[in-house]
Parts: sequence; C-alpha cells; structure tokens
Amino acid sequence: MPESFRYGDVMSRLKSWLRHRWPLPVYRPDPLLPHHGADGYRNLYPFQQPKLADVLRWEWQRRRMPAVRHRLERIPRRVPELAALNGNRERPSLTWVAHPTSFIQLCGKNILIDPVWSQRASPFQWAGPERQSPPPMALQELPAIDLVLITHNHYDHLDFNTVRRLARQAAACPRFVAPLGVGVILRHAGVPASRIHELDWWQCYRLDGVEAELTPAHHWSNRWMFGDENRALWGGFAVRGDGLQFWYPGDTGYQDQLFRLIGERIGLVDLALLPIGAYEPRWFLSPQHVNPEEAVRILLDTGARAAWAVHWGSFILTDEPLDRPQDDLAAALALWNISPEVFKRPAMGETRWF
Repeated sequence: MPESFRYGDVMSRLKSWLRHRWPLPVYRPDPLLPHHGADGYRNLYPFQQPKLADVLRWEWQRRRMPAVRHRLERIPRRVPELAALNGNRERPSLTWVAHPTSFIQLCGKNILIDPVWSQRASPFQWAGPERQSPPPMALQELPAIDLVLITHNHYDHLDFNTVRRLARQAAACPRFVAPLGVGVILRHAGVPASRIHELDWWQCYRLDGVEAELTPAHHWSNRWMFGDENRALWGGFAVRGDGLQFWYPGDTGYQDQLFRLIGERIGLVDLALLPIGAYEPRWFLSPQHVNPEEAVRILLDTGARAAWAVHWGSFILTDEPLDRPQDDLAAALALWNISPEVFKRPAMGETRWF
C-alpha cells in the first residue's frame, strides 16, 4: 500500500464530501429539557435504539423467509374529489393521499402532512423501497399549498424531491414546519430559510387561523451515513382550525404514558390519523412502529373521537404483506369492541368533509 495512503485521511475526506453533499443538522441542546441529551435528542420514556447488529439479524431472517404475497388489489383506492378540493375555500376537509401523506383544508388554507410523491422511499430513485401503486392524484392536481408539516427526517416521511417541487411552487409560497434540526434538509432542497419554522415538542406555529403543535413521539432520527443519529428531533402534529383538531402522531412505538400525556395536553381530537403499517417483526420494530392493535390503544389512550388508518399500503418496508394491516386492524377493533366507523380504514384518495 502506498505510504501516502492513510485510512483516516480517506474517511475524513469522504465525510467532508458527504457533508457538503448532504449537510448535517447542528445540534444545540437545552440542558433544562429532559429530551435533550448530551449527544442527541431522546425519548421521554425508555427506548431501545436500533443497532447495526439488529439490522443484520433482521436481514438474515428475511432472506430465509418464504416469499410474501402482497395482494395489492385488496388495498382500497378512490378517485379523489379534485374539483371539489380545488374549489373549496370554506369547508374543512381531510384527504388521505397514501402512506403518511394527508391533505388538510382548514381556515381556507391548504396543508400537507409528510408529502411523499417519489417512486422510492430512499435517498436514490434507482434503489430502495419502491412504491407499489401510484398516488391517487399527482401533486400538481392539488390546490396551491400554504403549509407543509414534516414529522421527521426518515425517507418515507421527508421526501427530498417532493419538498423541492413544493419549494418551487409558483402559485404560492408555502411555509414549512418541522422538528428541530430538520431545517437543514429543507434548505438543501431549496426552501428559503425565511419559510422554515423549526419546533421543539409542545411548541406551536400559527398561520392565520391554523395552529400546528409538535407533539412527542416514541421514535428516533437518522438520514445520512455519518454523524446525524438523533441530531434532528421527531414528533407528530396536532392541527387546529375552524373549531376542529386533527392529530397525527408520526412514526412511533407504543407507550401508554406518552399517549395519555398527549391526550391531556392537546385536548379533544376530532380525528386522529393513526399509523397501522410497517410493524413486523415485532422484536425489532415494536419500539419504533405501532401495530394495528397498538394503534387502537392509542385511540383509547388519547380519547380521540374517531380515527383514520394511515401509513400502510404503499411501500414494502417491513415483513408483513402490504394488505395485512387492514385485517389486523379489523381483529383489534373486534377485540376492543370498537366500531369500524369509529376507527375507519379509508381508501387512498378518500376525503372526509366536516
């Protein structure tokens, strides 16, 4: 090996190149806040952080599993009410687009939560989890967006390509609201710093009559290869306006104390958007993703009036078939004696009017 070659120098240059290509968040902890740790943000309750050994064990097991059949024809879809949504200026509405993405209309404002329109949930569009069916509408078919809410920096929630398209939107200048540390990715995607608003847990952002409050989640963050684990915060959003409150917890594991706390802090939720997908195997995913039965328990813990099932049916991220979450949800509702009309499984593209 040439004497001039030094492994440390090569790794240092690689990290410098990556940080120029993909900037890292700057972590500024507040020592008075319990979720601000010395090396990064942390959860309010004990949490098992995924480790490389766990990922390798999971991958080893997956390679030995029988082939999984994803019956995409069982995943409900609906032709979206685009004319009504584009012409609406007064009536509150909520549309589930696909996976984590929802479109909300409140106080005459158009709001997107975790907008993901790319073909892959990945840093690359030639590799990584691929969308199994297209979104029910194109991004440009929606009315001009006023507010974008990002829950955390994982690729199936913060889609760089979609953010870049929204930042270039000619018809409006949307504001972007995200947890602490996520702004660096938004700026890299072309969002002007003046339109980015970073929040800590329990902080609020207001746009005319709309209020968005960042609520805690039982999760973690990581986007790059080096140096950013838990350096950006994660969470969910309570969205208020027109006398209504919607709540989406973001990616989260189940922690009963956490969801009782959230229910006490934010008050009555008219409709909760609760994740039911990406949950197998439980030995690996239970700290970070709820399963359908735990989603039902979140409904009960928070006291929400009703819920819609989201975060399923689009990307093969975990071991369960894409169509299975709806069956597990039905079983959980029967177990808890809850009507499917209270915790509904909407179709992709379906709108609820208020």
